[in-house]
Amino acid sequence: MALIGGLLLLMPFNNELSKETRDSEIAERLKPKIGWLEDKLSPILSKPLTRLLPKTDAEVSETPAELPFRVLNPKVRTDLEAEMLVKVNRERTKRELKTLKADPEIAVVARAHSVDMFARSYFSHYTPEGIDPFERIRTGGIHFFTAGENLALAQTLNIAHRGLMESPGHRANILNPAFGRLGIGIVDGGIYGLMITQNFRD
Repeated sequence: MALIGGLLLLMPFNNELSKETRDSEIAERLKPKIGWLEDKLSPILSKPLTRLLPKTDAEVSETPAELPFRVLNPKVRTDLEAEMLVKVNRERTKRELKTLKADPEIAVVARAHSVDMFARSYFSHYTPEGIDPFERIRTGGIHFFTAGENLALAQTLNIAHRGLMESPGHRANILNPAFGRLGIGIVDGGIYGLMITQNFRD
């Protein structure tokens, strides 16, 4: 059972199958086994192949990074965007902070950045042209006094959320009392995982 589930995560099936596998309880239970498999195979397999192994931790953006793959036309996951907003607000409610309202305007900007990172093989708050989140938000015609951005690349939403909450800078954005709205852009890259951009504003 573990081997079958692991292969479903590894093989480039169509997006719907990889989505179903990723979202399943089996995939969650398999994360420790996938981590073990990755450790065992890394010394044996070439780097390009081991890069395809599903990661058991989220990559959260602290410094710019080049991605060793490209994903064109990833599937937009509005269902996961809504689910992540619930997770964020649950964290804020625990700490008696006001919940964040869904921000469909800034979500368009967030989604576009997630798509662009997959399409141009980078992982950064800055585009290859050096455009930062604030300029991207302003270019989208959105006004703000204060704003912030979190990025994550992970196989599941739970892994991404946990990674963000375990990173002090990203957690600070999630729990910032100055923010009142949040737009989330999540696109599904199949075997390459979920690219997630969270854009906050007052």
